[in-house]
Amino acid sequence: MGIIFNDSQDAQVESLMKNTHLGTTWAMRYLRIKYAFWSLIITSTGVVVTAVTDYAIYKASGHAGIIGWILG
Repeated sequence: MGIIFNDSQDAQVESLMKNTHLGTTWAMRYLRIKYAFWSLIITSTGVVVTAVTDYAIYKASGHAGIIGWILG
């Protein structure tokens, strides 16, 4: 690294510093998409499990579903 004049290594470092943020923004976009995808999957799974449990309680016990079973 030259103190007064730039050499080839200085140019490479400057180029890397200019483009470093691009990788970070793509990583954040990927993480947001991944978060949205897994949130959708987990929420959908919870809804399906609740519906199946409600139906099973309705069929097996004669109560009006989860709320009726909890309240007695």
